[in-house]
Amino acid sequence: MAAHALALLARSEHGHPSGLLASSVNTHAVFLRRILRDLVDAGLIVAREGRKGGYRLSRTAERITLADVYRAVEPDGPVAPSPCEPDERCPVGAGMRAAFAGAARTAEKGLLSALGSFTVADLARSAVREGRKAARG
Repeated sequence: MAAHALALLARSEHGHPSGLLASSVNTHAVFLRRILRDLVDAGLIVAREGRKGGYRLSRTAERITLADVYRAVEPDGPVAPSPCEPDERCPVGAGMRAAFAGAARTAEKGLLSALGSFTVADLARSAVREGRKAARG
């Protein structure tokens, strides 16, 4: 959803309100605003308050990699902490993050490397191209 919203913003000089972005992403505006807040906090977008408010990219889409987006929305990495408290009823779940840490670090390093070679501009161009293909049938 974050990448989709950023690709839309890449196609607009002036930005868009959260309602329009949510409609395109096909989710509720309140839910999307939580994701947009992460992108604001990461410095990828800027929020404008008020009647003519909305969101716009903080820099060109060519300077925002998909790795930047991933880091913004997945700050804890690919394995979230287990909600299970460490006790005798949950010996596996409570230790899963630590047990999986090495594999997760290796996987995340590869993922970030791959995502770092694509930008939001690349994604936006590809989405337009694929949309045109789909429209032609």
